[in-house]
Amino acid sequence: MSQRAGFLGRIRGALGRTEPLNAPTSVPPSALGPVDELDDRVDAVERMVRSDADELMAELAGAAETSGCRVARVSNVEEAGRYVLDVAQDLEARSAVHSLHRVVRDALGGDLFTGVGIELTPIAIDRKDASVEEESRGRLRTAMADADLGITGVDYAIAETGTCVIVPTTGSSRLVSLLPPVHIALVERGQVLPSLDELFTLRRRDFVGGNLGSYMNLITGPSRTADIEYKLVTGVHGPGEVHMVLIG
Repeated sequence: MSQRAGFLGRIRGALGRTEPLNAPTSVPPSALGPVDELDDRVDAVERMVRSDADELMAELAGAAETSGCRVARVSNVEEAGRYVLDVAQDLEARSAVHSLHRVVRDALGGDLFTGVGIELTPIAIDRKDASVEEESRGRLRTAMADADLGITGVDYAIAETGTCVIVPTTGSSRLVSLLPPVHIALVERGQVLPSLDELFTLRRRDFVGGNLGSYMNLITGPSRTADIEYKLVTGVHGPGEVHMVLIG
């Protein structure tokens, strides 16, 4: 018996079970309710996001500040890029990494970081073959661990809680937002949802379409932990400083 089988067997014994459960390998879409009703709910969420965009951005800003984020509101991606550069220079950063979200590439494009002494690394994995991909992953992981600053876009933001949501996409690594001591998230108008209810509706749509992905990051302010004396400490398990830049 393998170590894993033995471990699971002990758990079943503690629960009074003798045989493994025959769990389905996937949940059929019908288990989530009629697809046409889901489509109606998704349409309603998307209409709300468009019609209430200004109010949602304002609510997000307030909730994010309450959670410990440093919030900036800018008019366009060019201003967002300049804000990122100002933060990097204030930190006296030597290196920064960024995801390949379109808004990030637009904000950091051109010669913005030229001649400022900050090494800017896009987290783009070389997938030429298996050995090259593995070497690329290791090199980029080291770059993210050593970086002073990580810059990402978001897939959604939650107005009620001031939360950034990042789901796995091509060119997006969760480590960009987790390893550097400072994280800057760029949020565009139209990406802000009222609450987690709307997020789960959209993620249910992704599940039904086979696009759920392997993980979802919910980032609410800087990393926090409390020790046995109930002293709150920031930055132990992730960035100690988080900036949210609202665009539009």
